[in-house]
Amino acid sequence: MKKWYQEPFFNPSSWIYENLLHLNLSAEEALVVLMICYMNEKRQKITNEILAKRTGLSFEQLDHVIALLCAKKYLDIKATSKTVSFQLHGLFESEMARHESSSSSSLFDVFESEFGRPLSQIEMQMLSDWNKEIDSKLILYALKEASMYNSLNMNYISRILKDWTVNGITSQMVEEGKHLGRKKNTEYAG
Repeated sequence: MKKWYQEPFFNPSSWIYENLLHLNLSAEEALVVLMICYMNEKRQKITNEILAKRTGLSFEQLDHVIALLCAKKYLDIKATSKTVSFQLHGLFESEMARHESSSSSSLFDVFESEFGRPLSQIEMQMLSDWNKEIDSKLILYALKEASMYNSLNMNYISRILKDWTVNGITSQMVEEGKHLGRKKNTEYAG
Protein backbone atom coordinates (compact mmCIF):
# COMPACT_ATOMS: atom_id res chain seq x y z
CA MET A 1 0.00 0.00 0.00
CA LYS A 2 1.28 3.43 -0.95
CA LYS A 3 2.01 5.96 1.73
CA TRP A 4 0.22 9.31 1.55
CA TYR A 5 3.31 11.07 0.21
CA GLN A 6 3.66 8.52 -2.62
CA GLU A 7 0.19 9.16 -4.03
CA PRO A 8 0.10 10.65 -7.55
CA PHE A 9 -1.73 13.80 -6.41
CA PHE A 10 0.95 14.62 -3.82
CA ASN A 11 3.50 17.31 -4.75
CA PRO A 12 6.54 16.86 -2.50
CA SER A 13 8.17 20.19 -3.39
CA SER A 14 5.01 22.15 -2.61
CA TRP A 15 4.58 20.27 0.66
CA ILE A 16 8.15 21.06 1.68
CA TYR A 17 7.71 24.77 0.84
CA GLU A 18 4.45 24.94 2.79
CA ASN A 19 5.91 23.19 5.85
CA LEU A 20 9.41 24.65 5.82
CA LEU A 21 9.02 26.53 9.10
CA HIS A 22 7.76 23.46 10.95
CA LEU A 23 10.53 21.19 9.71
CA ASN A 24 13.26 23.02 11.66
CA LEU A 25 15.67 23.13 8.74
CA SER A 26 18.55 25.57 8.40
CA ALA A 27 18.84 27.47 5.10
CA GLU A 28 21.50 25.04 3.88
CA GLU A 29 19.46 22.00 4.92
CA ALA A 30 16.38 23.37 3.16
CA LEU A 31 18.42 24.06 0.02
CA VAL A 32 19.81 20.51 -0.04
CA VAL A 33 16.39 18.95 0.69
CA LEU A 34 14.72 20.94 -2.09
CA MET A 35 17.51 20.09 -4.54
CA ILE A 36 17.28 16.36 -3.70
CA CYS A 37 13.50 16.52 -4.02
CA TYR A 38 13.76 18.28 -7.39
CA MET A 39 16.35 15.86 -8.72
CA ASN A 40 14.32 12.85 -7.54
CA GLU A 41 11.19 14.24 -9.23
CA LYS A 42 13.15 14.69 -12.47
CA ARG A 43 14.80 11.27 -12.01
CA GLN A 44 18.25 12.81 -12.22
CA LYS A 45 21.38 11.15 -10.92
CA ILE A 46 22.40 12.49 -7.50
CA THR A 47 25.97 12.53 -6.25
CA ASN A 48 27.75 14.66 -3.67
CA GLU A 49 29.65 16.37 -6.48
CA ILE A 50 26.46 17.29 -8.34
CA LEU A 51 24.74 18.44 -5.13
CA ALA A 52 27.72 20.60 -4.17
CA LYS A 53 27.82 22.18 -7.63
CA ARG A 54 24.06 22.85 -7.79
CA THR A 55 23.73 24.18 -4.25
CA GLY A 56 26.95 26.19 -4.21
CA LEU A 57 28.04 24.50 -0.99
CA SER A 58 31.57 23.26 -0.42
CA PHE A 59 32.06 19.51 -0.01
CA GLU A 60 32.64 20.02 3.74
CA GLN A 61 29.44 22.06 4.11
CA LEU A 62 27.49 19.50 2.08
CA ASP A 63 28.84 16.59 4.13
CA HIS A 64 27.85 18.42 7.31
CA VAL A 65 24.32 19.14 6.00
CA ILE A 66 23.85 15.56 4.81
CA ALA A 67 25.02 14.25 8.19
CA LEU A 68 22.49 16.53 9.94
CA LEU A 69 19.64 15.45 7.64
CA CYS A 70 20.52 11.79 8.21
CA ALA A 71 20.71 12.37 11.98
CA LYS A 72 17.23 13.94 11.90
CA LYS A 73 16.16 10.85 9.92
CA TYR A 74 14.86 13.08 7.13
CA LEU A 75 17.30 11.67 4.59
CA ASP A 76 18.14 8.04 3.86
CA ILE A 77 21.00 7.21 1.51
CA LYS A 78 20.96 3.73 0.01
CA ALA A 79 23.85 2.41 -2.01
CA THR A 80 23.75 -0.54 -4.36
CA SER A 81 26.49 -1.82 -6.63
CA LYS A 82 25.25 0.41 -9.45
CA THR A 83 23.55 3.45 -7.87
CA VAL A 84 23.17 5.60 -4.81
CA SER A 85 19.68 6.85 -3.96
CA PHE A 86 18.84 9.81 -1.77
CA GLN A 87 15.38 9.31 -0.24
CA LEU A 88 13.44 11.92 1.74
CA HIS A 89 10.76 9.54 3.08
CA GLY A 90 11.78 10.35 6.66
CA LEU A 91 11.00 14.01 6.05
CA PHE A 92 7.42 13.14 5.17
CA GLU A 93 7.16 10.62 8.00
CA SER A 94 8.26 13.07 10.69
CA GLU A 95 5.89 13.72 13.59
CA MET A 96 4.66 16.98 12.04
CA ALA A 97 4.10 15.28 8.70
CA ARG A 98 2.15 12.45 10.32
CA HIS A 99 -0.15 14.99 11.95
CA GLU A 100 -0.78 16.78 8.66
CA SER A 101 -1.36 13.58 6.72
CA SER A 102 -3.79 12.20 9.29
CA SER A 103 -5.94 15.32 9.04
CA SER A 104 -5.78 15.18 5.23
CA SER A 105 -6.43 11.45 5.01
CA SER A 106 -9.34 11.65 7.41
CA LEU A 107 -10.80 14.42 5.23
CA PHE A 108 -10.41 12.16 2.19
CA ASP A 109 -12.07 9.32 4.11
CA VAL A 110 -15.04 11.51 5.07
CA PHE A 111 -15.54 12.65 1.47
CA GLU A 112 -15.29 9.12 0.11
CA SER A 113 -17.75 7.90 2.71
CA GLU A 114 -20.21 10.71 1.94
CA PHE A 115 -19.86 10.24 -1.83
CA GLY A 116 -20.17 6.46 -1.43
CA ARG A 117 -17.23 5.85 -3.75
CA PRO A 118 -13.48 6.47 -4.00
CA LEU A 119 -12.53 9.98 -5.06
CA SER A 120 -11.01 10.49 -8.49
CA GLN A 121 -7.52 11.94 -8.82
CA ILE A 122 -8.96 15.32 -9.81
CA GLU A 123 -11.28 15.29 -6.78
CA MET A 124 -8.38 14.34 -4.48
CA GLN A 125 -6.32 17.20 -5.90
CA MET A 126 -9.19 19.67 -5.38
CA LEU A 127 -9.64 18.49 -1.81
CA SER A 128 -5.91 18.69 -1.19
CA ASP A 129 -5.81 22.25 -2.59
CA TRP A 130 -8.77 23.32 -0.44
CA ASN A 131 -7.14 21.81 2.64
CA LYS A 132 -4.06 23.98 2.07
CA GLU A 133 -6.06 27.20 2.06
CA ILE A 134 -9.27 26.57 3.99
CA ASP A 135 -9.98 25.30 7.50
CA SER A 136 -10.82 21.59 7.30
CA LYS A 137 -13.88 22.15 9.50
CA LEU A 138 -15.25 24.63 6.95
CA ILE A 139 -14.63 22.11 4.16
CA LEU A 140 -16.60 19.50 6.11
CA TYR A 141 -19.45 21.99 6.67
CA ALA A 142 -19.55 22.68 2.92
CA LEU A 143 -19.74 18.93 2.30
CA LYS A 144 -22.61 18.70 4.79
CA GLU A 145 -24.36 21.63 3.10
CA ALA A 146 -24.01 19.99 -0.33
CA SER A 147 -25.28 16.71 1.09
CA MET A 148 -28.35 18.41 2.57
CA TYR A 149 -29.27 19.67 -0.91
CA ASN A 150 -28.46 16.36 -2.66
CA SER A 151 -25.71 18.05 -4.65
CA LEU A 152 -22.72 15.91 -3.82
CA ASN A 153 -20.20 17.06 -6.37
CA MET A 154 -16.93 18.88 -6.02
CA ASN A 155 -17.94 21.86 -8.16
CA TYR A 156 -20.95 22.55 -5.97
CA ILE A 157 -18.84 22.26 -2.82
CA SER A 158 -16.23 24.52 -4.44
CA ARG A 159 -18.88 27.21 -5.07
CA ILE A 160 -20.04 26.98 -1.46
CA LEU A 161 -16.47 27.37 -0.19
CA LYS A 162 -15.78 30.25 -2.59
CA ASP A 163 -18.94 32.04 -1.47
CA TRP A 164 -18.15 31.51 2.20
CA THR A 165 -14.56 32.67 1.71
CA VAL A 166 -15.64 35.81 -0.19
CA ASN A 167 -18.21 36.60 2.49
CA GLY A 168 -15.82 35.93 5.38
CA ILE A 169 -17.78 32.96 6.70
CA THR A 170 -15.83 30.94 9.28
CA SER A 171 -16.47 27.48 10.68
CA GLN A 172 -17.57 29.10 13.93
CA MET A 173 -20.16 31.19 12.06
CA VAL A 174 -21.48 28.04 10.38
CA GLU A 175 -21.68 26.30 13.77
CA GLU A 176 -23.71 29.23 15.09
CA GLY A 177 -25.91 29.37 11.98
CA LYS A 178 -24.71 32.88 11.11
CA HIS A 179 -23.99 31.89 7.51
CA LEU A 180 -27.69 31.38 6.82
CA GLY A 181 -29.52 34.15 5.04
CA ARG A 182 -26.34 35.66 3.60
CA LYS A 183 -26.86 33.90 0.29
CA LYS A 184 -29.52 31.44 -0.73
CA ASN A 185 -28.10 27.94 -1.02
CA THR A 186 -29.94 27.37 -4.31
CA GLU A 187 -27.69 30.00 -5.90
CA TYR A 188 -24.73 27.58 -5.75
CA ALA A 189 -26.29 25.33 -8.36
CA GLY A 190 -25.58 27.72 -11.28
